[in-house]
Amino acid sequence: MSVPIRVAVCDDARAVKFFLRTVLEEEADIEVVSATSCGAELLAAIGEARPDIVLLDLVLPDVPEPADLVRELRELSPRTAIVLMSNMPASRLQAEAERIGTEGWVPKAHKGELLRAAVRTIIAAQG
Repeated sequence: MSVPIRVAVCDDARAVKFFLRTVLEEEADIEVVSATSCGAELLAAIGEARPDIVLLDLVLPDVPEPADLVRELRELSPRTAIVLMSNMPASRLQAEAERIGTEGWVPKAHKGELLRAAVRTIIAAQG
């Protein structure tokens, strides 16, 4: 068996974190190593969690500018891919991901198989 993809989830909604953990960990090749509720918690956990990818809610209560959080994450864990999540329309979410400079974006409303495929695709693109 190969090494699982290490995923950190950061979302202030408990139900969303539960959904993401459940959906992602249905597969043997994905492991959720951190589930945090705010930017400060994510920054504190990232070093120990060592995720391959962070699924980051675009709107967090302690993050007035997501680009600042992304910049801090890159300083702490430069090889970690960052993917924005939101309920906003896909075209706006894509524009925000490009503005902020993340590796991708995914609507929160994605079905489980699409979410897992997105994680695998982004990790494969990282090489």
